[in-house]
Amino acid sequence: MVEKNLKFQSNLDREVVASHLKILDQAEYVKNNTQWADDSLHFYFFDYKEAKLVHYMEDVMEEKQLVSFAIMNVNDSNNLDQFDHFVPFVKEALLRSGVETISSNELKAKIIEHFKIELPISVINTILKRKLLPQRYIIKNGNILIPNYDELKDSNFQEIKQKMMGKHEKLIQDIINYANEKYNKKISISETEKALEAFLEKHQLVLLGSSLNPSSIPPAISTDDKKEGQEMYIISDFIKNAHESHSVSFEYIIDIVKGTMLTNALFYKEDIATLNMKFKGTEVFFDSTFLIYALGYAGKAQQEPCLELINMLRSNNAILRVFRHNIEEMIGILEFCKNNLTKKVHDPHGTINNFLDKGYSSIDIDRIIYGIENELKEKFRIKVIEWVDYDNYSHVISHEELHERLEKNMTYRNEVARERDVHSVAAIMRLRKGVQPRHIEKSGAIFVTNNFALARNVKEHFFDEEDPKKIPPVLHDSILTNIMWLKSPSEAPDLPRKKLIAETFAATQPPEHVWSRYLEVINIYTRTHQISDESFVFLHYSQAARELVMDITMGDEDIISTGTISDILNEKARREQKKLDELSKCKEQEINDLKRQLRDSKEQMATTTELQENRVNSLAKKRAKITSNIIFVFLSIIIGLSIYLSNFDKIKNEYPMLSKIIIICLVVIPTIMSLFNINLLPCKKKLSDYLVHKFKANINYKYFKGD
Repeated sequence: MVEKNLKFQSNLDREVVASHLKILDQAEYVKNNTQWADDSLHFYFFDYKEAKLVHYMEDVMEEKQLVSFAIMNVNDSNNLDQFDHFVPFVKEALLRSGVETISSNELKAKIIEHFKIELPISVINTILKRKLLPQRYIIKNGNILIPNYDELKDSNFQEIKQKMMGKHEKLIQDIINYANEKYNKKISISETEKALEAFLEKHQLVLLGSSLNPSSIPPAISTDDKKEGQEMYIISDFIKNAHESHSVSFEYIIDIVKGTMLTNALFYKEDIATLNMKFKGTEVFFDSTFLIYALGYAGKAQQEPCLELINMLRSNNAILRVFRHNIEEMIGILEFCKNNLTKKVHDPHGTINNFLDKGYSSIDIDRIIYGIENELKEKFRIKVIEWVDYDNYSHVISHEELHERLEKNMTYRNEVARERDVHSVAAIMRLRKGVQPRHIEKSGAIFVTNNFALARNVKEHFFDEEDPKKIPPVLHDSILTNIMWLKSPSEAPDLPRKKLIAETFAATQPPEHVWSRYLEVINIYTRTHQISDESFVFLHYSQAARELVMDITMGDEDIISTGTISDILNEKARREQKKLDELSKCKEQEINDLKRQLRDSKEQMATTTELQENRVNSLAKKRAKITSNIIFVFLSIIIGLSIYLSNFDKIKNEYPMLSKIIIICLVVIPTIMSLFNINLLPCKKKLSDYLVHKFKANINYKYFKGD
């Protein structure tokens, strides 16, 4: 039997293969004993030979959810609508089903079984109706769906999947190598994959079952175990490093994030007709921390995805708002930063470190506080809402019940923060005036927060089994971001990247318990060691020190000791020395480059000067030759004419002495010149040399020294 040659990862895998083999055996029997009528089933059972089936079923067992998310973006094109990303999965699930007929619910189960992704029934029906029926991948007979295996065989899913599997395996191996080389940690393939999924889930970057029904959301993966916490940190640090080094593995992770964003958004946007719906009178209120990030007070990494969301909301006609009590909370956060700028306290928002990195003083923070409302209005057109009236008490919710739920399930720093959240939710419900919206764009009002626990608890509090599709009053910013990105991914192509970078940056910052322990150990260290003011500031306030703390501890505060402080200071000195060495090498290289440039310039100048002189000499000689020839010709003509025109007989009669002198000159001078080998050419040469000198001076002055 073929079954004996397969390695099964679970009983479910064994059952799937056994089921397919049983169908294959039955079909073989039917083929040999009856008239075969269904060509599509004939294709499925007999064009896939036994060996082919083994390979095919091994592929089935290797399916990974993260790979499925990455596959969604292989055929990324502006000509595709968002449902096209899911067509390959539906086709492949139909091809693997091996049944004569299938329902939408059965098809949904097959997609979950094979690819570990859950699509809403309405999405599957839309894909079947608009994508598969027109191409005859399925045949519809009433309410019965008949897979058309002859057409389905054009699927290139296996080829795409193998390509993505290669990238996935490379990513996992890269993480394993990174952990071993940087942290001397040996982690297995299964541990690495589990840690990667845990990281993506914790930071809401992956969808493991997030529908509108809170009962379908699995409990968060616990990371109380120190080993799991270390592995999670290694994942986040690897992603950060992969981004900085432009690694191919980082691009693969981006594909995963894009796929999860598409899938996540479809739970809120199942109807393709509403995909491009604009906001109609809906007010979007933002939580305090979201606006702190959007204004850039916690750094660029946290700011960019918030800005993208705000811009997308504005372009879709959303009305942007903030409650007065959230402004007060923002001011309180900034006041905390100002009062604790140099007091070594833990800052959950990252604002203190950002202000210190930028060199802000308490006066600068006061200036920010004073202008915060104007900044929100001018930058984002966000209006402050002072109060929402209780004009209809039928729309007033029970503050006490919601307060009790939040108190039971969430940890707040103080009672005031919980009260503000309750007031925000209650105000949204009053603004909705009893409307039970099924579309975010028509919800009337929505509160956006980056507090996942708040969004989840509010969803559970208002969940209605009879109307599970209604939009809760509070949405996590990632949900709304996914939906807005789904509307027009081309308008924000870098959003998934920015989102991943923001979450990775946050994940590599020391948590409060680690930072508190670190500060305690610094106090112990400074009592027994003398450190400079520069080192003191570095240990307490620099981002580099925070990164080193996490590199050494990986989130385990028990590792921190006075030796850790020494290690950090030694690493600081090593980095500074490395920086000085690099600077010295750069300076040396710059000097060598300058010397080389000077040498090259001199050589080039010499070559240019030589060419210039040659050109001037050539031109001057040419002009001198022409001029001297003209002069000699002119003199010869004058002498000849003089002799020709003169009356020598008259001169001889009247001036006998003069005639004798002329005759002597005409006879003697040529004779003497002949005897002494003298001719007129040297005179001509001297004249020519003289003219060359003059012409060279004239040309140099005119063309190379200005007029």
